[in-house]
Amino acid sequence: MSEAVAIVVGSFVLVTAIGFVAAHYHREQMRRKLLRRLDHRPDWLGWGSPRR
Repeated sequence: MSEAVAIVVGSFVLVTAIGFVAAHYHREQMRRKLLRRLDHRPDWLGWGSPRR
């Protein structure tokens, strides 16, 4: 009985961890996409983007 409980709990922890990793990856991709959009400035004078 306790082995079955351990398998169920272990599986739940594994699935939860995979969900957290997937959510973190998705959030990071959205952050990078947003930063790329915000950094896209028209280059009217041909000087290139400013150095940071």
